Amino acid sequence: MTTSLQVGGITVTALDDGVSHLPPLFYPGLDFDAHPHLLEADGTHHIPAGCFLVQGDGFTVLVDAGTGPVSIPFPVELAAAAKMESAPRSIAVGGELPGALAAAGVSPEDVTTVLLTHLHADHVGWVAPGGTPFFPNAEVVYGALDWDALIAPAPAGDPARVVMEGARNAGVLRAVDAPEVEIAPGVTAYHTPGHTPGHYIVRIADGGREAYLLGDAVHHPLQLNDTGISFLSDTDAEHALKTREQLLARLAGQDVAIGMDHFPGLGFQRITVGKDGRAWTAA
Repeated sequence: MTTSLQVGGITVTALDDGVSHLPPLFYPGLDFDAHPHLLEADGTHHIPAGCFLVQGDGFTVLVDAGTGPVSIPFPVELAAAAKMESAPRSIAVGGELPGALAAAGVSPEDVTTVLLTHLHADHVGWVAPGGTPFFPNAEVVYGALDWDALIAPAPAGDPARVVMEGARNAGVLRAVDAPEVEIAPGVTAYHTPGHTPGHYIVRIADGGREAYLLGDAVHHPLQLNDTGISFLSDTDAEHALKTREQLLARLAGQDVAIGMDHFPGLGFQRITVGKDGRAWTAA
């Protein structure tokens, strides 16, 4: 499984910050009885907290910043709603990103831009743990619409609110709302609302090659062919479906590598089209 690839002169590497343990109710429309292998022994579906390192001439961009150095307790009310007699201790555990960056030869000081596809807690955790920026030389770019939708109404101790307000206080944030935003040469963000109002995906293009990083626009591999599967935290499930189908239709059959934050193993994929329809194929 390829977790690092070249797009012309740009290197793109998938990095894993940790794992989330999600009960089936997080995937409305997904029949787990028909796919029992998706559930682990603890009764949850395990997904990685993926991030992507994009390195080119004169820039080092980190797309998404994981869950951070925290272990988020499994909410009692969620366990009750999911009818779980014994829930995992944590719903999400982060902390692996610094080691993954070091393994790629990158220090926090090297990162020039952190681009957040959206402002959910498992995507922003290393922006400013405890309110202190972790990437001292990086500008943090995010979709402006997510602040009022996700951060402002969150309670004071909410993990995403803590890190984002810390970054705001440090003066490192840049909110964007344009349909298309250049992040670095060959690296462009595109507004793709639905999962959240300010969600962005990323296109990397150089030397006649292309890759896309889709954030949470596609959350589960089965969504490729099952339009009935959504995700519990979709702000607007209908809009998220429309956005997802547009992206999948555009990328299907193309020689384009695709990275998703929560796919098992974080390997880059292509969408092939055959007599049986669309399929994920390792890039």
